[in-house]
Amino acid sequence: MNEYCMFKGKLLRAAPFKDSYPGSPHYVITVTGNDNTPFNVVVNSASTEPGEDGNDDVYFYADLNFDDPLTAKLTALDFGLYTSGFPRLDYWQDRSLLDLHRMRPIPYEDENGNRADVNDIIDEILTIDEGQPSQSFPYDNGSGELHDRDFWVPTAQNVVVFGFGFLFLPKKDGLHETHMNQGNPRGKHDKENGAFQDGAVIAQRDDGFAAVFTAFQTQRLPTDARGMPTPDSRPLPEFIRGG
Repeated sequence: MNEYCMFKGKLLRAAPFKDSYPGSPHYVITVTGNDNTPFNVVVNSASTEPGEDGNDDVYFYADLNFDDPLTAKLTALDFGLYTSGFPRLDYWQDRSLLDLHRMRPIPYEDENGNRADVNDIIDEILTIDEGQPSQSFPYDNGSGELHDRDFWVPTAQNVVVFGFGFLFLPKKDGLHETHMNQGNPRGKHDKENGAFQDGAVIAQRDDGFAAVFTAFQTQRLPTDARGMPTPDSRPLPEFIRGG
């Protein structure tokens, strides 16, 4: 059984998603613990299941001044992988974590530059400047095949990343599902539902913390103590509109 986990690592480099990359869209964040072994934390940049209006935007909220008591606990932890002994996240039951009504549909890339997109926001948090030279590294997007991606190193020193989610299996060389892991309706994702197992990416820089929270338009709220949608639950866009 794949366990909910958290990885605390030093940021090495990051690869925003591009249309030319195969597989489902993910922003890739490469970190390392104390052993200098690369470990990938991925963030869903788009959904594979369109929402009610037909687009594939994820619902996204970035708290650029994240201030929560759990940051003190995270700071005290050593670098590396944790399957216990770390703060567990729940978007619904822990109302101090984030205001769900601030989540909005965000495209992974806006080529016209008219609005912020997932790539832009995570770039800013991680201090990734795509105007600087990049390096090409092979990356496996889950297909078992390696394809090159463009990675950038951060412009700031000592950026620390906390990734919450589930391990890549069988290699255990990264984690995914860094999104809300509850409220999935009956279907292929309802087995992923649970309480206090939501994903997120939190970054610590010299000037403080920032956090990225992601969910899908098809997920529903409220949820019960098992993370399952309640009978009166509504898809996330409708729930947010309803106040």
